[in-house]
Amino acid sequence: MSRFTRVFHLFGWGSVIGLLLLALVEIWLHTDDFMYRYRSVFATGRAMGKLHYVKSHTPTLLVLGNSRIDNGFIPRTLLEKGAEGVSGFNMGMPGANASALYGVVKRLANEDSFGVNGIRAVLIGLDEHLLQAEDSLGYGVFYSDSAWLWQNRDWRGVLAHSLRLWGFSANLKQLREPGKALGFLQASFVSTEPIGGGAAMYLGYRAGFGGLQDAGQIRRQQESFDAPPDVVQIEALFATVALLQRYGVKVAVVYPPLLNRELLYLTPQLPAARPYTAVVQRLNAENIPQLTLETVAQRNPDMFVNPGHLNDHGAQYHSRLLARQLRAIWPSLYSKEGGT
Repeated sequence: MSRFTRVFHLFGWGSVIGLLLLALVEIWLHTDDFMYRYRSVFATGRAMGKLHYVKSHTPTLLVLGNSRIDNGFIPRTLLEKGAEGVSGFNMGMPGANASALYGVVKRLANEDSFGVNGIRAVLIGLDEHLLQAEDSLGYGVFYSDSAWLWQNRDWRGVLAHSLRLWGFSANLKQLREPGKALGFLQASFVSTEPIGGGAAMYLGYRAGFGGLQDAGQIRRQQESFDAPPDVVQIEALFATVALLQRYGVKVAVVYPPLLNRELLYLTPQLPAARPYTAVVQRLNAENIPQLTLETVAQRNPDMFVNPGHLNDHGAQYHSRLLARQLRAIWPSLYSKEGGT
């Protein structure tokens, strides 16, 4: 056999083995195991840890949203005067948009998690970023609903959801950073919880200290708040509401507090607010309760880790404010009769 033939055969077998390895990784990415194992490395993995917990410890009240919910509201504080047997869970997903939330709710619906013996009330934290199409953390790759992607002709989303090595490649490239690589290696051999604790520790809540915040995500939230909402994300929000109502779940919206401004939903006098106030009007038309906490003039800077996120002290305080409003709209969560 000539040297050329030997090289050709060697190259050919190497290619085959490489493709097989890539195929195995791709298959693994289509299971929940990959994201759950690396829940301490990727934001999408931490969300999978939360989802696993909700499936096995179904709460009565589920709080959905992005990072402003994740480190903004404490389930135990929200329900510290709740009825016997009533529990809550914070399903906040930093950087998530409405399409990601719809995908999570669809998953839970498929698992029969809603209804009399499951989740009976859902609170959705609504800020401007929830209605933006941006998904730099890759939630859509793992949590998007395939039918929703096809229905909205999101061909890139379909491709990313189908070829996850490609769809999640930007996030996998972060493993070039020494800290990420070390965390990935550790999680490969030892079950490792995310910084701030696993889902069970604080029922999904993560204290809003600076070291736990994604700086790039915070910057994008602050810089693009006045960008118009994405039409598909608006429809995803209302598709989520409709799906929950189909299962008899009570739904309400809460507008999380910011330090230096009000959300555009609450400032109709601003030109950039028009498409957001249209969302408010649509929620009103569907009789969805909308909850607001203190006005910007009343907010204490000592309760914020940055202008858009509460610290632990702020979360405790605002969770108690929110609990009062939840008691008014959903008294069954707090009455003795509601817990039976």
